Amino acid sequence: MKKNKYMLCIDNGLSVGKAAIIDPEGNIAGVSSFKNEIINDGCFSEVDMELFYNKTADTVKNLILKIGINPGDIIAVGNSGHGGGIYLVDDSGAPVRNAITSMDSRGEDLIGKWEREGIDGYSKTYTNMWNGQAIPLLYWLKENERDNYNRIGKILFCKDWIKFKLTGEHSTDYTDASNAGLIDLISRDYDAKIYEMYGLAEIHEKLPQLKRSDEITGYITKEAAIETGLKEGTPVIGGLVDFIACLIGSGLKDTNTYSVVSGTWGINTAIKSSLTISPDIMSTILFPDNENFLAMDTSPNSAVNLEWFLSEIVEKMGCLNLERKQIYRKIDEEIKKIDINESDIFYFPFIYRSKLSKKMEGVMYGFNASHDLYNLIYSIYEGVVFSHLMHINNLRKGGIDCSRLVLSGGASNSSLWCQIFSDILNMEVITTSTAEVGILGLAIYQALGLGLYKNLIEAIDSMVKIKSIYKPDIRKNSIYVKRFLKFEQIKQSLDQ
Repeated sequence: MKKNKYMLCIDNGLSVGKAAIIDPEGNIAGVSSFKNEIINDGCFSEVDMELFYNKTADTVKNLILKIGINPGDIIAVGNSGHGGGIYLVDDSGAPVRNAITSMDSRGEDLIGKWEREGIDGYSKTYTNMWNGQAIPLLYWLKENERDNYNRIGKILFCKDWIKFKLTGEHSTDYTDASNAGLIDLISRDYDAKIYEMYGLAEIHEKLPQLKRSDEITGYITKEAAIETGLKEGTPVIGGLVDFIACLIGSGLKDTNTYSVVSGTWGINTAIKSSLTISPDIMSTILFPDNENFLAMDTSPNSAVNLEWFLSEIVEKMGCLNLERKQIYRKIDEEIKKIDINESDIFYFPFIYRSKLSKKMEGVMYGFNASHDLYNLIYSIYEGVVFSHLMHINNLRKGGIDCSRLVLSGGASNSSLWCQIFSDILNMEVITTSTAEVGILGLAIYQALGLGLYKNLIEAIDSMVKIKSIYKPDIRKNSIYVKRFLKFEQIKQSLDQ
């Protein structure tokens, strides 16, 4: 490998989009980001697709100019994007309508209807269907927006829409397609019988070509080169769902370790060499190697709770008028002073619909005039970790019991929150030296696609560097065990 060669990683999360330039050893030369504009209206959650791409292209172009590198030194481009939702294009490649995100719940009643009717594709997809998946969203469109439904040329996902704009080619990878519940996990391919079961037989011909995550899927077009500042002809790699990029970038490579992503979604996964059948586990999807599997239990109830509290309550009231990093530092300093023996507030982090609750939404329970702002924030820290513990307990019910975990996402940026994870879960918690684990995981698969490493383990060992290892405090764990029991009791009484 020649010196001064780089890879461009485009990571379009649900809340924030990023572009990063990174070398094959895992060193990040620069990162630029933009806030994604989500259109929320009741149970609808949508994105303007053209605006989304334009912001991505501008971010890439500005990053290249900011760093001052030659676009010809970028040897590959890779994409990751939020899982779930649908990004639909017509036969000309234009958006059919706004994209629908994974936070959308318009298909919730459909899922309940299918369950009552005994319609269930689990024996093929090994996924317990959830609101933001392609099938309920597409069926809702068929029933409510027939004209738009009939105009669908290709069904894409977040990262695939960006790849299409860069290359003109329609494709997705196995992680996105299996996460969407569109693949028979035994055959590892699309299965028309799944779609027929749900009255969607016609979508089979509208699904994009399946590609491996490390496979070249196209090349930067002349138009995309003008829009992004990239060199025409630069190869574009298949890519990954963003949470899988995070777990790869955090160093997950064996079956003895959980990966926990704490961001908008709380995503709890573990690698399995065989399929796991369990009603408690939300889904099993294909690992990027297309051989192993990832068992996953997840819901949108993680670090997004703190972000919501700070942006919608604290900052709007003019409190803590500091930069966000300073706010986090101040919070950690103050929370360290709180004695958990005296903590009597419980926070239930269900500000978005969650599989962990039947009817319950976000609740802060048990606060009184003796509490201050930091007592409330501490309860959010604790409540978020309790929700992760509920998910991990679901994995354990399915026979997946690991001894340690790698943590990524927003919560991993707080050393105090990492320690609370360790103390509550009673296991070793590992974080990596880069905050951009999703970018790093994406770069690892680009490097594999370029043949720079022999296999995934060699790539991870070369590119991922451990930052911190947190050990559980046995005394605090015994306190948290009792508090978690009370947390579950209160939840049961309220969630009726």
